[in-house]
Amino acid sequence: MTSRWNLWLAECLIEECYRFGVTDFIIAPGSRSAPLALAVERHSQLRWRTHFDERGAGFIALGLARGTGKPVAIITTSGSAVANLLPAVVEAYQSGTGIVLLTADRPRLSVWHRNSVANSRPSS
Repeated sequence: MTSRWNLWLAECLIEECYRFGVTDFIIAPGSRSAPLALAVERHSQLRWRTHFDERGAGFIALGLARGTGKPVAIITTSGSAVANLLPAVVEAYQSGTGIVLLTADRPRLSVWHRNSVANSRPSS
């Protein structure tokens, strides 16, 4: 049930991005952002590219947004993946270029995630 719910929510979010003029997506794949990536892939009016590195993905999105004059969305997982987008975000802000960050977060500690590695922390 949870995975279908996540995909449905992701499809709603991606549809709203499309309605606001976002048609290009750069995806830095990760398991937590899978519902967002699947929603983009299922939408027939969107173009998407993947890139293995979040910092590089940020600058690909920035260049594409500058070239097209339209906002471009970047999909990443959580944590340091988002931090790696910061240089491109600063450049976009300074140049008035639209980029949209869609980031997936860790699941909340819940009954479904107890005793799993989803919420484990590295030991000191």
